[in-house]
Amino acid sequence: MKYNTVIIGGGLAGLTAGATLSKFGRKVLLLEQHHKPGGCATTFKRKDFIVEVGLHEMSGILENGTLPQIFKMLDADKEVELLKVPEFYAAYSERGKFVFPHGYDNATKALIDKYPEDKKGIERFIKLIAGIRKEGVNQPRSAWVRKLIYPFMPLLYPNLVEANRHTVGSWLDKYISNENAKIDLVAHLAYWGDDPYTLSMFYYGLPFSGFIENGGHFIKGGSQQLSDYLAAYIEKQGGTVLLGKKAEKIITGNGQVTGVIFRDYFNK
Repeated sequence: MKYNTVIIGGGLAGLTAGATLSKFGRKVLLLEQHHKPGGCATTFKRKDFIVEVGLHEMSGILENGTLPQIFKMLDADKEVELLKVPEFYAAYSERGKFVFPHGYDNATKALIDKYPEDKKGIERFIKLIAGIRKEGVNQPRSAWVRKLIYPFMPLLYPNLVEANRHTVGSWLDKYISNENAKIDLVAHLAYWGDDPYTLSMFYYGLPFSGFIENGGHFIKGGSQQLSDYLAAYIEKQGGTVLLGKKAEKIITGNGQVTGVIFRDYFNK
């Protein structure tokens, strides 16, 4: 069979790319070695329970945000229901319980109520997190414009510059004195890494702000609902999704990809 595009891997990135290309007229073949689409966005059942493999909530569901635009473009907003969770997270330890609420003002108040000695650092943290998203969204997309304004970045985008100069650990050590406050602020660190001293403050702060600003959202019925929808969308647009197929070789010629060799992953 001949296709315009072959996508290797049926996680959310591959599924979204395939669905988008299919929508705009490309004939897509998507290969996924697992027996179901979705990658980390899959579920399995144990007795009466549906268990999430990885994606248990989504951030960034903001008005005029990228995710809602993608959902709308692919009609996923009509078929996949998102449920808002009541708070960002709750951290339990020998120190007790700390609930991190949604909303910048609510988060600031909750943190200062618990750690009043770090009031200035907490306010700076929330301001930085909010600024990362605001400045990141407003950055020019044109490469030449970005080069032109580069010398003025500290003035135009102070929060982005500050975040990119720090790891999470180095920033917290500089501005937060209470070790317990630091722990509560990174209780969800495992979403993105396991070491605050190697994780960029920018990559930590951008999705963090999405959770605080408009809350986390759970896909009703589990993330498999979204993955199955996107796979079906590709096929509805004339594409093909093959499960249990592992790509073994990418064939090239004349400086371009001409084909893919794959095999049945479960029947060697």
